[in-house]
Amino acid sequence: MAMKKKQVFKTRQVNPALQVFGQRYRENQLINAAAKANMIISLMVLHDKYDFGKKRLNRFLEEYNKQLKAYESGHVENVKDFEEVLWEECGIRIEL
Repeated sequence: MAMKKKQVFKTRQVNPALQVFGQRYRENQLINAAAKANMIISLMVLHDKYDFGKKRLNRFLEEYNKQLKAYESGHVENVKDFEEVLWEECGIRIEL
């Protein structure tokens, strides 16, 4: 009687580079969702509590995006710069 060979199936491991890419993608999704929620809440507070209408909300968004680009381009080195200005000029400190 001839013995049958046992079939062996190799499981493929995920490429480590793809694992890192997937993790970074998920992290970026979470960061983007948090940033969007923060912006929506900020706009709603400005609208509901301080009567910001369409024009002022759009001006706020334009200035926000301008400051964000300054940060992303390296013109502003880090968030600490913004924190220092808020503390020195407005007496506001954000603690999270």
